[in-house]
Amino acid sequence: MSNNKIILEGCIKAFKEINEIDLTESETFEVFSLSQIHKDRNITYENILSAIVDGGNDGGIDSLMVFIDEEFVENIDDLENFSFSNKTEAKFIITQCKKENSFKEGPIDKLITTIPVLLDLEKNETALLSRFNSDLVSQALLLIEVWKQTAVSGGNISIDYVYTCNAAEIVVNEVFNQKAEQLIQLTKDCISSQSVTFSKYSCTELLAFYQKQKSNRLSIEFKDRPLSTEFEENGIGYIGTVKLANYKQFLKSENGDIRDDLFESNIRHFQGLVDVNKKIKSTIENPTIEDFWWLNNGITIIAEEPKEVGKKLSIENIQIVNGLQTSYSIFNSHNEDANDNRSVLVKVIINNNKETTDHIIASTNSQNPVSATLLRATEPIQRNLELFFLNEGYYYDRRKNYYKNQGKPATKIFSIQLTAQAIQSIAYDDPHTARSRPTSLLKSETSYNKIFNPDKDFNIYLRCCLIYKKGHNFWLKHSDSNEKNKTSNFKLHLSSLLAKVLMKKRNLNLAEIALINIDEIDETIFNESISLLNTSIDEYLAENSNSNLINIAKSKEFTEYMLNKVNEKYSS
Repeated sequence: MSNNKIILEGCIKAFKEINEIDLTESETFEVFSLSQIHKDRNITYENILSAIVDGGNDGGIDSLMVFIDEEFVENIDDLENFSFSNKTEAKFIITQCKKENSFKEGPIDKLITTIPVLLDLEKNETALLSRFNSDLVSQALLLIEVWKQTAVSGGNISIDYVYTCNAAEIVVNEVFNQKAEQLIQLTKDCISSQSVTFSKYSCTELLAFYQKQKSNRLSIEFKDRPLSTEFEENGIGYIGTVKLANYKQFLKSENGDIRDDLFESNIRHFQGLVDVNKKIKSTIENPTIEDFWWLNNGITIIAEEPKEVGKKLSIENIQIVNGLQTSYSIFNSHNEDANDNRSVLVKVIINNNKETTDHIIASTNSQNPVSATLLRATEPIQRNLELFFLNEGYYYDRRKNYYKNQGKPATKIFSIQLTAQAIQSIAYDDPHTARSRPTSLLKSETSYNKIFNPDKDFNIYLRCCLIYKKGHNFWLKHSDSNEKNKTSNFKLHLSSLLAKVLMKKRNLNLAEIALINIDEIDETIFNESISLLNTSIDEYLAENSNSNLINIAKSKEFTEYMLNKVNEKYSS
């Protein structure tokens, strides 16, 4: 065994222990590989799990990720948050993760067979379900919808194939390469795009990814020594101008891309060449007698641990909370000419108080029309939930990847959206809405206020998250592949059933949910719940011949049918 392979095995073991993952070796290798390959992308552990589609009838695809302008898209409901234009960049990443000792042609052969079917726009949901599992079909339908909207708007579409395995290094023969080229050409023909790639990763590359750490400390060089100012006991700030070339260098990662992680707390992503960004681009590319900062509102950065040496300011835990459009425009349009004396105004606020950070984010973005949903994380109930979860040993991720970046266990981190889905499913008997319209739970004032009620016992939130998580963990290890494949789109329904089967009753009130002992949900409760779910699905499909596994998961009628089965079981 090679040294790299031995070291990587240790890295995977450490990754599993740190994140408290209870999966098979093959599943752990898959999650580890995806986490390392996408380390520089702003995605969560939940995002990775939602993209995994392997199992029976997976067509040779282990995971399928959809990105719009580098933003991860989890479901079709999310698409209403995006504006498609001729500058939209849609990226689809199809991955095969094999814990095998060598690269093989078989996985490529499967893709060559699968892709023409999966990307056939004439195939409807039912036709795809006759061949592929429902997880893959759900992701494929998302891909197709993004593909259509991007194509209609004139944007760019790309597909990246990733094949990673436990080989010591990349060793493939000419036949392997020919089949990879065949897959690439086949895909180009299907999507009418020339942007198709095929990448291979062995232990050597995965180890390099693992060893590559995001730097938490960066230096920014001001044009002149920045003005420092204090406000009572509440913190210190720095204000100054930074030459455009130096600011672009500050944004640049080791591989030459923009450091997207600096913008994780920003409420919006780069909007492309909308009118305001066209003007910023033109100003950058066409110098005049006016300095750039005279015409621009500048950048607001929140950071910690400042060290000032002359004109340079070294800072940690950096978040650019305002000025994302300006930052991207400078990065994309400036030619890095060190002789260009123009500069951008930069404010650096040294702060580690979460509430103050929220106020800064909300205030510095108030001049733009922003959906209230994007600012949910700043509301008092969200901050209080975060504190409650912390006190209980868990992490409520108000700000995407905040706790991931601190190295907290992935399995103990819960997002706002997952929490809302768990509450809607378990407390309000509505897994179909939580499954079909998760984004709407946060956007609608009515549903949001119903779910996130400050008068509600906070134990309910944590209990619902833990019930969902425990059910999902049991489901991942479930030995009946037929039941597992059939119920893959019904994990929220399963979480609802777990609580009801445990309490042996159809209707549970909030007080009862708050007192549920999670340790009592054992394998016996799980097996009874998944059997009940599986029976409900079979019988409902038999009575409704025009239905399929995907549309009944989104159906109120099926939920009522399932809950009636619970009532029949425990009312006698």
